[in-house]
Amino acid sequence: MNRSKFRRRGFTLIELLVVIFVIALLIALLLPAVQKAREAARRTQCRNNLKQIGLAMHNYHDVHLTFPPGMRFKPQSSTDAIGTANVCLLPYLEQANLQNLVDPTIPWYLLPPDIVQTNVPVFICPTDTAPNPGVYPFVGALGVPVGDTFHNSSYGYSVGYDDSFCFQSGWGTRRTTTNTGVFTIHSKTRIRNIPDGTSNTFAIGEAAAGFDMCSGLGCTTPDSNPDNAIAKHGWLVGGQNLENLYDAGFRYSGFWGSTVEPINKWPATDSLFRSTTAIFDCTPSWQGGPHWAPNFRSFHTGGAFFLFCDGSVRFLNENMDLQNYRAMSTIQGGEVVSF
Repeated sequence: MNRSKFRRRGFTLIELLVVIFVIALLIALLLPAVQKAREAARRTQCRNNLKQIGLAMHNYHDVHLTFPPGMRFKPQSSTDAIGTANVCLLPYLEQANLQNLVDPTIPWYLLPPDIVQTNVPVFICPTDTAPNPGVYPFVGALGVPVGDTFHNSSYGYSVGYDDSFCFQSGWGTRRTTTNTGVFTIHSKTRIRNIPDGTSNTFAIGEAAAGFDMCSGLGCTTPDSNPDNAIAKHGWLVGGQNLENLYDAGFRYSGFWGSTVEPINKWPATDSLFRSTTAIFDCTPSWQGGPHWAPNFRSFHTGGAFFLFCDGSVRFLNENMDLQNYRAMSTIQGGEVVSF
């Protein structure tokens, strides 16, 4: 019997190349679909986070008859912040034990580092690109007990079209105008204070961590200092950049968001509170005021998610009419909005 008739035939070079080509083609076809599915999952998580925060806001309102203050400071202080609205919402997000660790009688920089380094998943959108936790060298340089490392938040509280950080005389909350948003320093906004309608007014929007950042309203050139280059903020005391730190060269975005500039403006604008020389100046930036707040932003294609005061979450297009966008951010503007 001739053994050569039963010799196994291997792949030729051409056949091997064809197989490799087919595999590469399948990967090329499947990879965009996989990436699209992953982004859809991230978008869903980001949206669900805002829904949970919205439910917490309403549960807080049921108990306290007001939404939480955007930011709390120690009495008669413009620099010693205690915490953001996120701290007030912790018990309604199944984080009561964490809130119990936050001493409401001391400013944020005296807190132990393990508190600010605690990750609260509901405050994080998985699409964000910044490292989490974030490191702030300028805080570390101060040598304060809290340290320089803070877990991020992906969401910003809306000051509306009025981006002035200020107190009224007597250290009261700034007066409500037609440009006022849901939140500000020591705000106590009730549902009845929103005649524009809770379904027409957003309270919180995405303030993604990871955008390049620039300094000043209307800025277009990213900061070249690596310590100032990325927009990010912590969940506990995101706040706004204080005057003494700003004048020392440090830049920071903070946890507020305003509608002075469009959604997804790149680079994102930083923040500034003239907390020494203009404490009682409540003039918006676009009227020549000394303070400003960052724009809302996300890494989702085409826009960002916003939590409205009725608890609904909507995706707003980054190219939407700017006047309509601003109207959605005010509580007593008297405008008619369209979706």
